[in-house]
Amino acid sequence: MRRRTIDPAQAWSLAASGRAPLAVGTVLSATGLGGRPTQCVRPATGGHAGTILHLHGGGYRTGSPMTSQGLASYLAAGADMEVLLPTYRLSGEQPFPAAVADALAAYAALLDRGVAPERIAVLGESSGGGLAVAAVLAARDIELPAPAAIVGLSPWYDLTVVAAAYERCHGTDTMLNAASVRDSVDRYLAGADPRHPLASPLFAADEALAWLPPMLIHSSAREVLADDATRFAERMSAVGGQVRHRIWDDTDHLWHIAVPGLPAAVDAVRDVTEFLRAQLG
Repeated sequence: MRRRTIDPAQAWSLAASGRAPLAVGTVLSATGLGGRPTQCVRPATGGHAGTILHLHGGGYRTGSPMTSQGLASYLAAGADMEVLLPTYRLSGEQPFPAAVADALAAYAALLDRGVAPERIAVLGESSGGGLAVAAVLAARDIELPAPAAIVGLSPWYDLTVVAAAYERCHGTDTMLNAASVRDSVDRYLAGADPRHPLASPLFAADEALAWLPPMLIHSSAREVLADDATRFAERMSAVGGQVRHRIWDDTDHLWHIAVPGLPAAVDAVRDVTEFLRAQLG
C-alpha cells in the first residue's frame, strides 16, 4: 500500500496538536531530565544502540517535545536508539541563556546517569539546532566531554539575521521571514549580544568549533536559514572539523516533521539514522 503524501502545512498542524503518527512499535512515556519535564521515545527493539538528546524548535518562543514526538519516533525506530525530548525555558519564561542552561543540564544529567558520551548524540531542529551546538559548547566550557555526534535539521546558527538568504528566499520560505525571525531574536536575547557564541554558534572561536564532534547538517535551498547551515558547515570545515552538509532543493523548512507522509522526509530521516548508527558504533 502506498503511503499518502501530506503537505507541509498539514504535517505541522498534526505535529503541533500532538497527533503526528508514531513509528510502529515505538513507546512514548513521560520522564524528567536535568530538572525539566521530558518525553522519552523508545523503539520496539529497545533502543540499545545509544541515546539521542532531541531539542525541539520554535524560535525559542514556542514549540514543545509534543511537536517533535512523531519525528522522534521515526528517529528512534530507524537508529534503534532511545530519544529524550526535554522541555527548556522559552523566551516568554526567561530569555537567553536560560534555554542553553536547560539543554546543558539535560546533557549533564545523561552523563551523571552513567551514559557514556560516545553513546550520546545531540540533535536539534531549527532553533533547537543552534541550541544543540550551544549546549555542547557550554559543556566544553565546564570541561564535560563531547557527545559522539551533533545533528542540525534546518538549523538556526546566526541570530544577527543579516544573511543573504533572508532576501533570496523571501518568496520561497512558507514558514519564516526576516521580520518573524527578528521578533524571535528580540524576545529571546532581550538585549544580549546576538554574536555571543552560545546564542549564535556561527561566531564561536575556531578552537571551540574544532573541538566539536562529527556533525550532520540538513537544510533546504528554499528556506531563509539556508545560509546559516552553509556558513556554519564552511567554518567547521575550515577549522578541520568533521561535518557533512546535505541540501534539499525543493523542500520546506524542517520538512522532516512530515515523516512518514512526505518522501523527502523519509529520505532525510533515513540519512540521519544512518549517520547516527555510524557515529555511535
